[in-house]
Amino acid sequence: MNWNEIQDGIKECKKCKEEGFYAVRCPDDRIPTSEPRNAKFLFISEAPPLNSRYYFYHENTNDRLRNGLFELLRSDFDYEISTIKDFITAGFYLLPTVKCPSARNGRNAAPSGKVIKLCAEQYLKREIEYIKPQNICLLGRTALLGFLTLRNRWDVQGQDSMDMGRTLSEAAGKVLEVKILDKNAKVIISYWPTKRHRKFHQISEHIRMLMEETGL
Repeated sequence: MNWNEIQDGIKECKKCKEEGFYAVRCPDDRIPTSEPRNAKFLFISEAPPLNSRYYFYHENTNDRLRNGLFELLRSDFDYEISTIKDFITAGFYLLPTVKCPSARNGRNAAPSGKVIKLCAEQYLKREIEYIKPQNICLLGRTALLGFLTLRNRWDVQGQDSMDMGRTLSEAAGKVLEVKILDKNAKVIISYWPTKRHRKFHQISEHIRMLMEETGL
């Protein structure tokens, strides 16, 4: 299955409705606007927001995730990144764990564990195996739960790989090695990059740690 076929499947997906996960607003067509090319460093985020037609890759609107991540890469790593083209050219890429938003009482909500499992197994796994990145940075709890779902499908190594802590704070900063098909990758757990997060700049420490592990 090629990249466009995976993305076309996401745009048309109604599996959550079929499974009775009615909090999920699907289908959603906010897929990446550019195909990954030689992506060495993959960020995995949470899910697109509820009350917006746009997400990370759609540059015609403001996006908190894009703004926060680009700021970290510019200020802490001296990357000249202001556009998605710059981001991809530098060897980066980003995927949401869950492809559609969830709602509770009409407001944006975190996806349930069952939704994370379904979407990660159906789409995120295929996307990661297509990209086969050298590094993966998990941005937030949803991304961590998605990875925990998929690690049983891959060979995950590393100290205490089965006991990463009960909370995101306990797991953050831990590095694991995973074999994705025929290629090894390093995975680090971090936070969702909003400036309001008191550990915002710890994300840069985690990114740097992973880059040093793999010589980037």
